[in-house]
Amino acid sequence: MIFFEHVIEGPPDAVFGLMGTFRADQRPEKINLMVGIYKDEHLKSEVMPVVKKAKEKVLASDQMADYLPFDGAPQFFESLGKLVFREWGNVEDRVYATQAIGGTGALRLGADFLAQEVGKRVWIPQPTWANHRGIFERAGFTVETLPYYSSAQHGIDKSAYFKHLRSLPPKSVVLFHGTCHNPTGCDPTLEEWKEISHICKERSLLPFFDFAYQGFGDGVEEDAGPVRLFLDEGHEFLVAYSCSKNFSLYCQRVGALFVVCKEAAVKPRVGSQIKRIIRTTYSNPPAHGAKIVAEVLNDRALKVEWLKELDQMRHRISQARALLVKKLVAKAKKIDFRFVQQHKGMFSYLDLSPKQVKELMEKHGIYMLDSGRINVAGLTSQNIDRVVDQVIAVSEA
Repeated sequence: MIFFEHVIEGPPDAVFGLMGTFRADQRPEKINLMVGIYKDEHLKSEVMPVVKKAKEKVLASDQMADYLPFDGAPQFFESLGKLVFREWGNVEDRVYATQAIGGTGALRLGADFLAQEVGKRVWIPQPTWANHRGIFERAGFTVETLPYYSSAQHGIDKSAYFKHLRSLPPKSVVLFHGTCHNPTGCDPTLEEWKEISHICKERSLLPFFDFAYQGFGDGVEEDAGPVRLFLDEGHEFLVAYSCSKNFSLYCQRVGALFVVCKEAAVKPRVGSQIKRIIRTTYSNPPAHGAKIVAEVLNDRALKVEWLKELDQMRHRISQARALLVKKLVAKAKKIDFRFVQQHKGMFSYLDLSPKQVKELMEKHGIYMLDSGRINVAGLTSQNIDRVVDQVIAVSEA
């Protein structure tokens, strides 16, 4: 009997699938502006020095050979809770926190919980990270979109976004990017976040923050502003947190899920259901990466060093974006590329068409997503002029 003959081949992942094409490209001058990984000026993606120090300390002192609890190491999510919410001691009685397998795992864990307890309709921004739709659909959700970005405006279509947000039915789950919107790099201002908060309260919407880039926007404290605003204004909401970028722990899969409850009495009930999901999914989280993060955040000297290194990473990206804009504006004759300067984080939309992106890849070996999203950290002083020249050539042809 043949059981799997009917299985059809699935489409390649939008990002990692394209990486296979990039690796097969034999041109030595090819440029990778695709995957969201931080790279230095020499295009190296290495573990942060402070994280290496913490890793050595953890390895030297780690005697644990037992399982972690279902929801992970308390010292990890408590120290991370302080980073997200500022004062963990004042909110921990009503915030259930659990370790997760990366930010993606936190999103899926939250989606499974919401599908079980709240409802199965979610609204995600258009555009958004390509994996968001798949995560929620796998959890049984009907996924709807909210108009977010306008190519004509080179930014958030605020009128359309707020209008659609106000039209959502009560108990709808709405996905927000905490900072550094992926893929556009366009974030609401704090005043706009206040309006979003007001609409969520007025319409009884449930916010779900994907918080993957704390420290890459305006700074660690500033980037937490939207989440802290929703906390201060009394919302119930979820936060899926990733330590991949800001701790350079991509392959360690370190993340956390926070569920902010209205009352302390609700927290243990929420936790009991999430732990049941964890137990039947992966049982227990891995310890190593979480211990490294906890070591960095709980050691005063290491935390100061981490903040400094994170500032340097953010500064490198900001400099690369500023140089890109300067060169594009100086050479372009038809398009005003100054809108790129308003973007935050590793990503920027160049507002290129799929046809123009294809031409850049096939003719010039410059790889980016077909949406025109680039990873600014892939730009260096050695490759930026070629990127600028070819972007202008295809966009102003």
